[in-house]
Amino acid sequence: MKCETCFRQCELKEGQTGLCMARKNSGNVIMDRNYGKITSAALDPIEKKPLAMYHPGSMILSVGSYGCNLRCPCQNHLIAQNDLDDRCESVTPAQLVDKALALKPYGNIGIAFTKPSKAHGFNRGTNKYQNIYILTH
Repeated sequence: MKCETCFRQCELKEGQTGLCMARKNSGNVIMDRNYGKITSAALDPIEKKPLAMYHPGSMILSVGSYGCNLRCPCQNHLIAQNDLDDRCESVTPAQLVDKALALKPYGNIGIAFTKPSKAHGFNRGTNKYQNIYILTH
């Protein structure tokens, strides 16, 4: 079965994990192994992100999981390019948004993810809850 999440187009046999380590063929369905699994979290200055001009001086909750389809020696390669499934904290999108909202006194109302293409389903879930919060508060 072909995983079409990225340009690698991994051909995965039953039970096999893709190069990114975040996708697996399970019952002929490509599954997200890292959905809701957090390997690192930090409250960072917004200037570290490509959002430097968005509320300068504020903070943003940076959250990452394992999974990367590249093999470059970036600053996150020890997290992104290793299978850390057994060392993750599991959270729901609602729990993550609640955590970000709890940090709002520090200027944070957003969540930044490492390698968004490897967590797009979870990203959509957190966006849903953030939008509900923004619309109702």
